[in-house]
Amino acid sequence: MRKSSRKVCWVLLFTFIVSTLEAGETTLSMELWNRFTQTRTKPKITADYQDVTRNAFSLERGYFGLESKFSDNIKGKFTIDLFSTDKGDKYGDGAGAKLKYAYLEFSKLIPIKDSKLTLGLDKTYFGTIYDWSYPVIEKALEDKEGVISSADYGITFSGYIPNGFGEYQLQMINGEGYSKAGKYVNVNPAGVANIRLIPLPGVSIGGSLIYEQSDTLTPTNKDWNKRVCSAGVGRLAYGPIDIWLEYLTKQYFRYYTTKEDTLTSYGLMIMPIIKLKSLIPADIDLLVRYDKWDPSMHTQNDGWSTRIAGLNWNIRQDMLLQFNWEQKNYQDTTKCPVNDFMVQLRWKFTNLLGG
Repeated sequence: MRKSSRKVCWVLLFTFIVSTLEAGETTLSMELWNRFTQTRTKPKITADYQDVTRNAFSLERGYFGLESKFSDNIKGKFTIDLFSTDKGDKYGDGAGAKLKYAYLEFSKLIPIKDSKLTLGLDKTYFGTIYDWSYPVIEKALEDKEGVISSADYGITFSGYIPNGFGEYQLQMINGEGYSKAGKYVNVNPAGVANIRLIPLPGVSIGGSLIYEQSDTLTPTNKDWNKRVCSAGVGRLAYGPIDIWLEYLTKQYFRYYTTKEDTLTSYGLMIMPIIKLKSLIPADIDLLVRYDKWDPSMHTQNDGWSTRIAGLNWNIRQDMLLQFNWEQKNYQDTTKCPVNDFMVQLRWKFTNLLGG
């Protein structure tokens, strides 16, 4: 990690610790993802063997967080994402750090029952990305395909629908994601709306929309001056079966004086999970997932699909061992499939600092 990045993280962390010592209750937490990855790719489509292009252990994620409860209606959260990296020019010693969450949450600030107002760096409430708990090692579809970042700077109004019928969120965010700041953020914020309904126990359906427009486009640059992304989500949980569905679209618009150019992408995710805890004396889940992504509906053979098979062993509440096999296949038959085999141990702890 560069010295400047390290100094920023430690200064922010020290400031937050000092400010929370007077809070009513402060919790320190740590979550680490230790992973082994082996990647194999066929050098030629006719080859009967595969080259190993990666074979390594890594720390893919290390969340270090503090959460403080100032009162019954005010709490704050601060999280740093630590990770191992091969970006030597940016992080000279093989490790990196970035802010993940940093916000204050106010309950009962607005006279609407079960509502909250959040200010700062918070989750992006879109599709499945905000409640994605990584049942497979792969990211949520919208995160994996770069549709939207999992967190962003802004303001969020959220609440619950009465009688347990669901939840809703409205956001105004930068739109560039939590890893972009300063000159990398344009002057036009993005609006996000999300709703998740629970019409029956074990059944949930929902939809999300993000809209962002920019007036900075000129006919000579390659930027888009409007984007509209949407997601439809469904989930069915019955007994040991838990099925996730998501349909995702992304549209970028570019305007000229005489015409409009549009890029439309779409994707699909299907993920059934079988929980074996009720059948065997171990808390084990079997998972499969299928993704399809088409970057441009106007271009032939430019898409890909991903198949994932996994096993999760919940060793204890704070420790999870995951095995995943993932294969990416391209519509372009000149590109060879890529196979990833991953083993990951996720573990975490929490400690109450004051109260």
